[in-house]
Amino acid sequence: MFPSQSYTDVIVAKAIGIDIGGTFIDLVISDSSGLRFYKFPSTPDAPERGVLQALERLIEHDVLKASDVSRIAHGSTVATNALLEGAWAKTALITTRGFRDVLEIGRQDRSHLYDLNVERPDPIIPRDLRFETSERLDAAGQVVRNLPAFEIREIADRLAAAGVEAVAVVFLFSYLNPEHERSVLDLLREKMDVPITLSSDVLPEFREYERSSTTAVCASLRPVIECYMKNLADQSSGIGIVPEWQIMQSNGTVISATQAQKEPVRILLSGPAAGVQGAKTIGQMKETPNLITMDMGGTSCDVALIRNGEIGQTTTGTVGEHPVAVRMNEIHTIGAGGGSIAWIDPGGALRVGPKSAGAVPGPACYGRGGTLPTVSDAHTVLGHLLPDTSLGGLPSLDSDKARDAIQSIAAPLTVSIEEAALGILDVADAAMERAVRVISVERGYDPRQFSLLAFGGAGPLHAVSIAQRLSIPRVIIPAVAGVLSAMGLLTCEVGRDYGRSILRPMSDLNSELIMKQLSGLENRGLQELRAEGIEEESIQREISADLRYQGQSHELNVRLTPSSGFEISSQDLDIWVESFHREHEARFGHASRNEDVELVALRLRMTAPPAFSHPRMKVAGAADERREILVWFDSGGPIAAQAIDRRSLLENERISGPAVLWGADATLLVPPGIEGTCDAMGTIQLETT
Repeated sequence: MFPSQSYTDVIVAKAIGIDIGGTFIDLVISDSSGLRFYKFPSTPDAPERGVLQALERLIEHDVLKASDVSRIAHGSTVATNALLEGAWAKTALITTRGFRDVLEIGRQDRSHLYDLNVERPDPIIPRDLRFETSERLDAAGQVVRNLPAFEIREIADRLAAAGVEAVAVVFLFSYLNPEHERSVLDLLREKMDVPITLSSDVLPEFREYERSSTTAVCASLRPVIECYMKNLADQSSGIGIVPEWQIMQSNGTVISATQAQKEPVRILLSGPAAGVQGAKTIGQMKETPNLITMDMGGTSCDVALIRNGEIGQTTTGTVGEHPVAVRMNEIHTIGAGGGSIAWIDPGGALRVGPKSAGAVPGPACYGRGGTLPTVSDAHTVLGHLLPDTSLGGLPSLDSDKARDAIQSIAAPLTVSIEEAALGILDVADAAMERAVRVISVERGYDPRQFSLLAFGGAGPLHAVSIAQRLSIPRVIIPAVAGVLSAMGLLTCEVGRDYGRSILRPMSDLNSELIMKQLSGLENRGLQELRAEGIEEESIQREISADLRYQGQSHELNVRLTPSSGFEISSQDLDIWVESFHREHEARFGHASRNEDVELVALRLRMTAPPAFSHPRMKVAGAADERREILVWFDSGGPIAAQAIDRRSLLENERISGPAVLWGADATLLVPPGIEGTCDAMGTIQLETT
């Protein structure tokens, strides 16, 4: 009844990972019998409804016993969607006098240098809800003008009268001294019962625009996420699932729902981050530390780079044109998924995306009422998706409806339906190729020195084509490719990132000053992780810093591994500076070792190990179902190819194209001339050169 596939050799307490996408909800259950996965249609209008319906169905059919669940983690796009759609709470800002319009002024830069018609997004907080007060700190964090309590009380009365649902507090230089912001918090709580967010808690770092934007985003999303998480917790406890929900953060770690509600800005890339974490785990298992990951689902394609086993991180992210400066996995997203709609622009050119057919009505081939041509319809027409196999819970695919949809593209272009379908895939592949170049070539990395790990429901269909376009020598397809994001949730560490601006030349600093700052960050981390039920002995610490040459406007994050545990020596500081020179040379092609290096921000990541970091997966036995079908790979026409159930592949079995390797979670397309093998875990590795 449920689309599922099982894997053995995983022995842990029963845990559930749930990835909520725009088209499907992917659910992975891990227990002593192995891994099992399920796919259900998502409910974009109320994401929690689809999740609860999925869990209820599994319980009703004795697939899952609620009382056995010891851990439940999920990745969600709720915060992202709320920000993109403008569905945030009515929020006010209290700031230093003279800085009311920081959110509107922003930065005087343009993504397109010669485009003077720049349209900035409307600020999250409108001007009539931005209030100034006469407090002031100097650049050293010293008080220049005390906070006038009477002004804050007057502002509180105006906020209550306006029906404000959340408040952001951002004072100049509060990252050096949070005293005034904390006083505002106490004064407002005397008169208001709404979430109050302080910039000194969310982002104690310099750059007032980014700090203001990040705090405003965080404050405006708190009521939204609190409502979502409360509904999820209440309804799941109603069906007997009692553990507190965990949620994926943008930085690749999970945190409790309670903590996520306080700072929802940290879960904006919740879904994509889990997929990259899952890919990292597969890379570790395959002893392949350099990966380009490609997660293509029903709505979007997310690409990321893993170098030497480490996921790229950034603090300069933007979501919906709103700067968000918290630490997050460096992921580039484009609107290219299985449900992406093909269309012809006014100039007669074929385009694909970014609009998607989503879960409802979905691509025409799903048979749910969709009529617009999509990438999935193109694959169905060309024989890449088999109509008589289960896909994401669908009993079958409707190839006739897919052909009718693609005909709407073929007719105006005066080409055959198959040629139109090939054109749709070429356009989608070109967009994904550009996305991969953004995170590799444009950052100084040669794709030929990486392997491409493709996952998501549609990723394996395009993997070989993308690899060939970029001369990537190897393609890796995990056994759980279609639900890797959900599995990744089970391999994630529990943890948080902490940071603090320093803004001093490294030559002016010593190990004692650095350790004093790190100790402050560590104390906060210990307090918050203990609240998660984490024992101090299991907590791991990772030290890094944002460094730059003095006078630069951008910085690089460089990790430090102290020679003696958590204690930093003067020799470690010298190593840190040299590591920056090397990283700068690798990224930009040059280094200036005679110039002073400035410490911009000190960072500390504190994590606890996941329930399991290296799940042992082996495909459960399946009937050796193989047959010959006709498949289009190019305009030369259909050719005979093998259609094989991925579960039936044996360890070390040789795979030769042309072939279509299908499964309930994802289908792998192997073009002619491509060969590879399947390992004991069901992971397929293809050689493209």
